[in-house]
Amino acid sequence: MSCSDARRLANQRNAQKSTGPITDSGKMAARLNSLTHGMRSEHGLVPPHLTEAVAKHNQMLIDAYHPQNDRHAWLLEQVADAAARLDYCQFMLRAQLDDMADRADLCWDEDRARAVEEIAARLPKDPSRTASRLRETSQGCRWILARWNALSVPLVENIAWDETQRNLAATLMGVGSDLLASHPTLAPSASSADQADLMCEQADAIHALMVDALEPLDAKERELTRMGYPLRPSKEYLRLQRYETKLRKVYTEAMQAFRQDRAERPVATEPEPITCLEPGPKPAPELELEPIETSESFNENQFVRSKLAALIDSIANDVTPPALITRPLAATLPMAAAPLNRKARRAREKAARKHKTLAR
Repeated sequence: MSCSDARRLANQRNAQKSTGPITDSGKMAARLNSLTHGMRSEHGLVPPHLTEAVAKHNQMLIDAYHPQNDRHAWLLEQVADAAARLDYCQFMLRAQLDDMADRADLCWDEDRARAVEEIAARLPKDPSRTASRLRETSQGCRWILARWNALSVPLVENIAWDETQRNLAATLMGVGSDLLASHPTLAPSASSADQADLMCEQADAIHALMVDALEPLDAKERELTRMGYPLRPSKEYLRLQRYETKLRKVYTEAMQAFRQDRAERPVATEPEPITCLEPGPKPAPELELEPIETSESFNENQFVRSKLAALIDSIANDVTPPALITRPLAATLPMAAAPLNRKARRAREKAARKHKTLAR
């Protein structure tokens, strides 16, 4: 069927009204349509209830670490975002624990009965595993006993089960449709007495399991949940635990990247300038001689001056110079104030003996 021009124009005008948000604020609001808690939001999308917390964490990190460039600032923003989400996730985990503790104190049996109904809905499709799961709790055993009690009504009047009742009895026992025909008591030809014996056997076993084992365990589990240690935490609590693990990993990786990027690197030394001239010899360092101060400096200087004057006169007059009077080193230099060690004392004695030998 062809469309007229008027209809086509009308469709185009209507389509212009369904293009979605146009402004930046409208697009930002549309991005938050499917936002629930914001634990898994990515690409810089911060939930409205975490904006103030992220800014606070970011300012604290800036004051503590003082970013030196844009990359440092960006890494600190990632750390602040992960820290704010992690704080909120831990807050929600504590709230979930408080909620489970309150419900354990106020409506424990009702919550367990609702969980049993959700499990029992899969009983016709998978009777073996579903019946086993129902027998794990006392509430599930009560659900099974209620069905066996309903199946006992026709047996009291000696009326055998019909096909629907036989299928129900088989699923309560965990028998699938493939094994139903091989079970003699559940066959169409089975008598009501055999079916009554089967029902009593199954009901007694379920009742004994519930009273002897499951009810004490249920009371202990309820008490632990009331104290904040649930053995069967809710799906929301397990989901938040996974979010916490992921956020802690993101926080750790961003912080490690910041510290690694901020680590000081060794500064390369500047190379020496290349020249075509051969380096000349280095000048020898000048030795600075300290003047020797002695207590007898005046007498010794006077003696040396007189000898030098006589030597100069002999050279000028071509006269044989007078013999210089040699004096031991100990007489011209003062003795050290500090005591000599053994090695120095032996060297001094050896020099004295050598001087006496030369003097002879």
